[in-house]
Amino acid sequence: MNSMHQNRPVLVTGATGFIGSHLADRLISEGRPVRLLVRDPARLRIPLRLSTQIAIGDLEEPETLADAVRNVDLIFHCAANVRTWDRRGHYESTNIHGLDHLLDAIEKSGSLPRRFVHVSTVDVYGFPKEPCSEDCPPKAPGFGYGDSKLQGENLLRRRAPSLGLPFVILRPTNVMGPRSPFIERIGQELRSGLMLRIDGGNIDSGFLYVDNLVDVLLWAAEDARAVHETFNVRDPVAIGWRQFLRDFKTGIQGKGMILNLPYGVAELAATVLESPYRWLNIEHEPLLHRLIVRIFGRSCGHSVDKLQAVGAPIGKVSYPEAMQRSVDWFLQHFPQ
Repeated sequence: MNSMHQNRPVLVTGATGFIGSHLADRLISEGRPVRLLVRDPARLRIPLRLSTQIAIGDLEEPETLADAVRNVDLIFHCAANVRTWDRRGHYESTNIHGLDHLLDAIEKSGSLPRRFVHVSTVDVYGFPKEPCSEDCPPKAPGFGYGDSKLQGENLLRRRAPSLGLPFVILRPTNVMGPRSPFIERIGQELRSGLMLRIDGGNIDSGFLYVDNLVDVLLWAAEDARAVHETFNVRDPVAIGWRQFLRDFKTGIQGKGMILNLPYGVAELAATVLESPYRWLNIEHEPLLHRLIVRIFGRSCGHSVDKLQAVGAPIGKVSYPEAMQRSVDWFLQHFPQ
């Protein structure tokens, strides 16, 4: 990378979130000038507030995006509505229309980034029984998050050629690590609540440590072989939910119960429990719903052969180390 590129800032969207904040941390540690698109700077971690350019804007308000995209070297689009329960329109506003607004702002800026790295999800495969490679045709899963992320991918592929915008799409599996809402939520249940396990927990969890995802994000921004390609991203070792829950519960010395259900029973229970919430348009998340059953009951161990074939850095932080870091963070931030 030449000095001209290094002098231009790298834009990260979603830096108040889990993945975006870790990516911003890494870029700063490598000495890159970083610009963050945020709605509320107060939600940023203090180190990020002190070490970055901050562009206040909202993906849902296109008139606020011009300053964020002006004269940037790279764009990492990590911002998304990733809630496991929300109204479909809320997902679409951020994950489809927000992306469209960002592309509009890039088009109007008069200066293209060298590359646009877009964080999608393996949910676009529709939670199949068997793992998928990137050659599998995407299938809308029927849930707001995955459906909107699939439409976002299609939007980027449709618009990028006319903009002359080099892009990469990454489809992470279940991203874990410090600051992960997933780690927090599962940890609280394993500590003193009730945690669901489906079909004995033999399903591949698709474990992906956040620092390992950041490695791939940075690779995707620079390697010529990544341009206009789509890659699944997960750690190369297969970790089933049984092992993950056992290791995490042991690490935090949890006293919670793990309830094992056959997939069909869990699916029926989830359908019954979520129905009144959908009928009454209740925003509060039910105790169990079908998306949760899909996450824990369908394989997330999708193929990373394509990523390995191009020599991308995957799995640098081992599973035992990743688990220990996750445990340490949970115990520090949620002491008993």
